[in-house]
Amino acid sequence: MAQKNEKKEETPLEKKVVEDVDAEVVEDAEAEVAKDEINGEADQSEEPKEKIEATPLFLAREEAEMYKDRWMRLAAEFENYKKRRAREFEILVQSASEDVIRDLLPILDGVGRALAHSENGDTESEGFQEGIKMIMEQFPRVLYNRNLKEIETVGKPFDPNVHEALMQMPSEVHGAGIVSDEIEKGYSLGDKVLRPAKVVVSQGKPAPEVQEEDADADKL
Repeated sequence: MAQKNEKKEETPLEKKVVEDVDAEVVEDAEAEVAKDEINGEADQSEEPKEKIEATPLFLAREEAEMYKDRWMRLAAEFENYKKRRAREFEILVQSASEDVIRDLLPILDGVGRALAHSENGDTESEGFQEGIKMIMEQFPRVLYNRNLKEIETVGKPFDPNVHEALMQMPSEVHGAGIVSDEIEKGYSLGDKVLRPAKVVVSQGKPAPEVQEEDADADKL
């Protein structure tokens, strides 16, 4: 006998269970969809930020800030360096001045002793002469110890860098263009000329037909 597949009727309890399961499935599905939508919106909101950070303008600004910070540090360091060098220079000048003044004190003492003799009218005495001699020995020594040098003149070729020619004259001793006489001493400090020497420059031997009294100096 053929059996008929009859649909079994669900009990009220079974219907309730099925409905509850279906409701939970729907809620879970809706929750997953909502979560995906939230994550998608978050990704979309962060995407422009990443694009902004990667733009050439943003990178250029970052590099500019870096160079600005480096420049400000270098400027501050250079300013401190200038102040330090200025202080060192002041100390150096003060120290050099102290050394020179200390060396000049004995000369000042000699001048005082010479003046004391001259006030007493004793300018011909041995003490007065000795004082003047000591001054003339000590003073140049102090200057020479500071690298001061006399410019060589007589017998040297005329050099416009260190000599100032006041006149030209014939000379039996010196050839043309050679300094034949010194009018005023010149001095140099290291490589710097403090005062050129004032000199007479030789024109060479006078011509035989020229009378000696006519061989006057030619002013420059």
